[in-house]
Amino acid sequence: MPGKITPPIEEGEKVCELCHGALFVHPRRADKTIDYSCIVDCKCVFQERQKQRLQAMIQWCELPAKTEHCTFDNFKIYPKVKEAYEAAREMAEGKCLKVFLTFMGPSDNGKTHLLIAICRSWLAQEKLARYAYVPLLLDELRAGFRQGNDGSYDERWKKFLNVPLLALDDLGTENPTPWAQEHLDTLIDYRLVNGLFTVVTTNMVFEELNSRIGSRLMRAGRIVSIAAPPFSKSKK
Repeated sequence: MPGKITPPIEEGEKVCELCHGALFVHPRRADKTIDYSCIVDCKCVFQERQKQRLQAMIQWCELPAKTEHCTFDNFKIYPKVKEAYEAAREMAEGKCLKVFLTFMGPSDNGKTHLLIAICRSWLAQEKLARYAYVPLLLDELRAGFRQGNDGSYDERWKKFLNVPLLALDDLGTENPTPWAQEHLDTLIDYRLVNGLFTVVTTNMVFEELNSRIGSRLMRAGRIVSIAAPPFSKSKK
């Protein structure tokens, strides 16, 4: 194609037969003719760019460090966690009929593992997800709010409000100030009204939750209690 700009080719480097080093091609229309009005990634770079997009989405999700093992394949399934595992898989595979999924139970019994596994599954499908440890979420919002008009508060708040999947870890461990409660109420209400998927973990029993939030988690979602011992003491 006249005037086409191609990247420099190193000596001995194999040149793609489709794009001849341009890294893009013109797509074909339904009638098999070439559409010169637009370009798409060539097959020779598609997989690498797909990998780069996935890495960017994982970084944006802000999963906790050293949680690469938190996948469905690495989850130990035994009777007391089977219901939670199946509910998590339904959410991960887009088969969940309700927008909220809440895991309740004592610490270290797999709640966070499943929550992160759901996030990783969404990311692998190239769907945006966001992880948030609830006390830190509120601390970060509060810090941005106090800084004034630099835009950090509004930008971050909108991301939590609008992300297709929000994973809220350890609800109930935050400092229950009026400011915190107001923001959590708004967050849950907004996502309920807009039909946005939300996964929650909490060490509290249902009666201990804020009544407004608890009623929404139940009305628009599924609550699974995990009456299981810590992973370190559990057996298949």
